[in-house]
Amino acid sequence: MLFFKREERFVLDSSSIIDGRIVNLFEKKFFEGKVIIPYLVKIIVRRKIGAEGDKLINNLKKFAPVEFVDKNVDGVIEEICVLKIAKKRKAKVITVSDGYDLYIKSFPDLRIINIKELYRILTPIFYPGRIITIRIIKKGLNPNEGVGYIEGVKVVVENGAKYLNQNVDVKVISMIQFETGNLVFGSVLEPVEKGNNVEEHSIKSEMKNE
Repeated sequence: MLFFKREERFVLDSSSIIDGRIVNLFEKKFFEGKVIIPYLVKIIVRRKIGAEGDKLINNLKKFAPVEFVDKNVDGVIEEICVLKIAKKRKAKVITVSDGYDLYIKSFPDLRIINIKELYRILTPIFYPGRIITIRIIKKGLNPNEGVGYIEGVKVVVENGAKYLNQNVDVKVISMIQFETGNLVFGSVLEPVEKGNNVEEHSIKSEMKNE
């Protein structure tokens, strides 16, 4: 299940390490190859999150070979440092930052992989009218609202509070996309509405019997 079938080289910046998801991506083999971390990046990570940064890097070492490079870090801008090393080592850059837009024109052949963008693309789309099943785990901000999650996406359910700790069918009303994730609004699918979806359930039953 590789996005990149041949072994690659990846240069990490501080944002990708601090974010933490990079460890899971290598653990699950979405990425495979050598990880290159400039000493400047290591210093920035340590300054920002202390020992937790060393812990993240050590966890990453369990799933990929890690090489530290370029000890000459005086007066260097992180993005430029990362891009120069990636160009020299013929590597891809992994980041969570949008700061590379200012510099990428000088490095037209480099590939920048933004983890935020990757996760956004992989987040499921919940279009209006779609029927989903979720468990109401808590009440919402309004008295009648219930809240649940599906594939990591928060769902606010109108009239869902009375179904606390129960599984319910929900009809999607709308979805709002944020940089940090999606938020879905829906309403409990009442028995009458369920009856209107008999054809849909029938089709599903026929497909199972194929």
